[in-house]
Amino acid sequence: MTGLTLEHPSDDTAGVFTREGIRLSRQGRYEESIRWFERALTHDPQYAQAWMGKGHALGKLGRYQEEIEACNRAIELDPTLIQALVNKAFALGQLERFEEKIAVCDQAIRANPAYAHAWNAKGHALGKMGRFEDEAACCEIAVSLRPRYLGAMVNRGFAQMKLKRYEDAVDSFRQALRIYPGYLSAWIQCGTALVLNGQNEAALKCFDRAESLSPGNPHILFWKGLALSRKGDYTQALRCMEELVEQDPRHAEAWIVISNCYFMLGKMDDSVRTFMVAYDIDKKDIKSCITRSVSLIRDGKMDDALHSISQAFGILLR
Repeated sequence: MTGLTLEHPSDDTAGVFTREGIRLSRQGRYEESIRWFERALTHDPQYAQAWMGKGHALGKLGRYQEEIEACNRAIELDPTLIQALVNKAFALGQLERFEEKIAVCDQAIRANPAYAHAWNAKGHALGKMGRFEDEAACCEIAVSLRPRYLGAMVNRGFAQMKLKRYEDAVDSFRQALRIYPGYLSAWIQCGTALVLNGQNEAALKCFDRAESLSPGNPHILFWKGLALSRKGDYTQALRCMEELVEQDPRHAEAWIVISNCYFMLGKMDDSVRTFMVAYDIDKKDIKSCITRSVSLIRDGKMDDALHSISQAFGILLR
């Protein structure tokens, strides 16, 4: 604690307490930061910045509905707080309420069409709903407004991958990596795009760099194993995939690659055994997707329901 107390307030007590909350939040000390925001709000319940700061900290703790409520209060008190709208949009996305997220992003964009974060957040939600052309367009606007916006570059690249524009995707990821060579997600996604484009050797170089930043990362293990499998190095591919399923025994796609590797190595019994593991996982996942889609349809959230059904079909087509 900094020694700030309500017993000896400054002329800007709520502001001082809020700034302390922000300082703690930036250090990842979210529970402590919430206490300071609440102290600010005890002193001045109308202090919009404290509501926004409290909401952000709640979101970092995974308390997304509470974040939405705090952001709503901040926006009610100060409609010019566009960052509160973007924070609310983030929380809605975490709750998979993508239609609502897009509506909130549009509200922020109407307030300030040059707010790059709102364009990127809208693009991300559109991508989650399978609207990848629109996602890429929104992220392109975000990058044009903020030329060093790494997150928007990576989101644009992800959308381009989904559109099978793999060379464009690689360019997007490499643009981000030229600015920040330590960007783990960009290395992983760049490698992924290269695998999908049949450039397995180049992909493995990306995954080696990614592993130096995050050893044992499950995303790296999967895509590195897939690249090795596609170039015919089945023994090395098995090592990657077996390490992955030790971490995540329900990774059905990894089990499928393992089954294929055993098949190519002539180990038929192991191939059948591991394929059946994947099949059992898929059955449970399909049931979960269908159950969720029915619930969303009942709630009238048709786009979100379609997204969930698409996930089920994706499993079936695997």
